[in-house]
Amino acid sequence: MRVRRPIPALAAVLVLVATACGGGDDDTPNAIDQRLEDLASAGVYIGGVAFTNTLVAIHYDGQGKPSPGMRMFVVDGSPGGAAEWFEGKANGNTFKFTSAAGKATVEGTIERTETDGTITFADGSKRVFFTRPAGHGAGIFDITVDGAGMWTGKSLDGSTLDADQAGPIVDGFVRSASGEMYRFKHNDLSRRLMYSRQGGQADSYVAIVTRQGTEIVGRGGNVRGGKPSENLIALDLAASPTPTPGVYYGRVAMTTDKLAFDINTVNGVRTLRAYVSDAEPEPAGDIEWFVAPVSGTTFTLTSASKAARIEGTIAADGVSGMLTLPDQPARRYFAGPAGEGAGIYDVTVAGDRSHAGTSLEGGKLQLTYQNGMVMGKVTDPTGASVDLLGADLTEAYKYGIEGSMPGTYVAFAAPRGRFLIGRNGDVRGGSAGLNIIGLDKKC
Repeated sequence: MRVRRPIPALAAVLVLVATACGGGDDDTPNAIDQRLEDLASAGVYIGGVAFTNTLVAIHYDGQGKPSPGMRMFVVDGSPGGAAEWFEGKANGNTFKFTSAAGKATVEGTIERTETDGTITFADGSKRVFFTRPAGHGAGIFDITVDGAGMWTGKSLDGSTLDADQAGPIVDGFVRSASGEMYRFKHNDLSRRLMYSRQGGQADSYVAIVTRQGTEIVGRGGNVRGGKPSENLIALDLAASPTPTPGVYYGRVAMTTDKLAFDINTVNGVRTLRAYVSDAEPEPAGDIEWFVAPVSGTTFTLTSASKAARIEGTIAADGVSGMLTLPDQPARRYFAGPAGEGAGIYDVTVAGDRSHAGTSLEGGKLQLTYQNGMVMGKVTDPTGASVDLLGADLTEAYKYGIEGSMPGTYVAFAAPRGRFLIGRNGDVRGGSAGLNIIGLDKKC
């Protein structure tokens, strides 16, 4: 018999979530530097790997010392995917380690507010990675999942995690070592996107928990010994406490593509708009816009470019179906009801590269930009706002192009501004430009 553990009061948790990651009312360039400096003191860095969904987490032992100890985990949460553990002592401000499995290497440079470099995976592919200081509650966790679907975890810095899983939903909270608490209600991507292996099986896992429990990804087995099991954790697309009616945000299976839906009635006509992109540069980058009136709960649409197709079902818990992009196989997607500023936006980037935008439903965003970082607010249509601090992925991943160039864009935002992804040009007409907005909230 399952006995659900009490979850802390949501209102109190939301106060913490809204303030933990931003700079309050001070959005000046100096505030960006100060916010990163404040976060760096925790000695926990979180980031990602270019052109993948792979997460990277680093815990420093002796942060600030000339040659600190480092524990580093790289994992993507997909069946048979990456799960590499690295451990060692830096050589001054540089490091080069071989993974516990002996199949991967990592090298990089340590700075006070970033740790970046390259990872060479077991298949020989070499990718850029970046990490930035993470807020309290983020880091590398040891998590035990029992046969009843109860999750219990503790991070290397003493933060804790408790949750229960029922089908595709994992409901719980992260409590930081200093006492802050972050509630989450995640979708299990392995079940929503029908991976070949279901996540959350009974096992002991090593997992990365991103800021405020926004994403949780891991692998079971003896990860530190270089022998992970096939069991996985793949949690994302957390439920918004108050979704914006008709707005959904989601992911596409086994790709870096993300998508947003706006399904609302205007002048008596119910219209579906869908926007798919991966925030990656052409010629490989994906960018498709779909729009059509819909009367029921199912739909099949061709994109404005005539090169892609989407079909799906609209249900109370989200929109799901199949997406076929040019020269790619059909892939499953899932998008959950989204609020906290989520939506499809028209965005103007000014000469100083500040961002201002308004969503189809009346959400607002206002961001300042400095040295590849942004800081500001995203505000939902009710007027509730969330502070954010984020990285320009085109710079962090060294794509060879500059993102967020001055101009006008159509973009979509994830809840709390976690991602802001867009293109210039005639996106709605199927002729997107080459300039990219690709922002990722890494704090």
